[in-house]
Amino acid sequence: MNTQQPRPKDKFKDWEDPLYNDLRKIFSRSKLREVLTHSSFYEQEGKGNSRYVFAGMFVFKGMVAQVLYRYFTGEGTRLQHVLGNLFRNERLERLFDELKLKPFVRAGENFDIKSHKHIFVYAIFGYVTTLDEDIRNWFIAKYILNEESEHLFLHKKRNANLLAQADEMVRRTNGQRLTLEMEVTEEGLHKAKAVLSDGTILCEAESKSWRYARTKATKLALNMLATPFRKEMLSNPDYQARVLAREEEKIAKRKAEIEARDAAKEAIRAEKKAKWKEIARARDRKRRASQAAAKIRKAENAAKAAKEAKPISAKKQRFLEDKKK
Repeated sequence: MNTQQPRPKDKFKDWEDPLYNDLRKIFSRSKLREVLTHSSFYEQEGKGNSRYVFAGMFVFKGMVAQVLYRYFTGEGTRLQHVLGNLFRNERLERLFDELKLKPFVRAGENFDIKSHKHIFVYAIFGYVTTLDEDIRNWFIAKYILNEESEHLFLHKKRNANLLAQADEMVRRTNGQRLTLEMEVTEEGLHKAKAVLSDGTILCEAESKSWRYARTKATKLALNMLATPFRKEMLSNPDYQARVLAREEEKIAKRKAEIEARDAAKEAIRAEKKAKWKEIARARDRKRRASQAAAKIRKAENAAKAAKEAKPISAKKQRFLEDKKK
């Protein structure tokens, strides 16, 4: 009895698309199907791409580590940090989308492919370890140690701060320098501007904290400088305007959220204040009513006491004595 799940429709109809030129260099259709088939696709154990995933996570990563050891300077701790960044999940997920692997992935119905993109990329890595050295080196150079990862190797121990790293990246990119300019906005916030030596404002950031505004602006500058084709980005005013517009939109959205939160808190405080005022007024009314009732009782008691203390006339005294006889 065949326990394998029904095969899906052929997803290789776009296999000849130029987008898959790189995959066709190293894969046949059947091999790509094998490498991108998760074990959850089968009902029986022992089938799937788990061995390729293992090879990708350890053998391929070891090959990249060997390249770092041979050709890049730095202490072992620094190289370990770079290796970790090269294989972080976010980067692997981008590579999954870049290679457009989704149409060829096979997995069980209950398996969440979107949350496990990195697993299939590791499987690709694992298969690459079985190829000859030239293909391996070509793949590592194009997809691992490429322009996107270049910024990871610019770190120097003397440049341990973020601003120094960003300044170094700008200097190497187009010969300019990066500085931070600070100002105080009308709302009393600290604004940090990352400015190039030609006067171009690369990015801005605001915060109540002077230090945090500088850190936020520096990190934003680093993220912008770390993107591929950053030379074109730095020289493109339209791109810079879009980046600044997105940042301003984000700041405005955050400001609106803070204002809405503060307004909600103020409404709650006003409601509580009104409630306590009503409670105080009720207590005051009760106190005043108690005081008025006490005054009435006091007057009645005083009248009664006065009546009882009034002297008896001689005539009435004789009447009471005769009555006793």
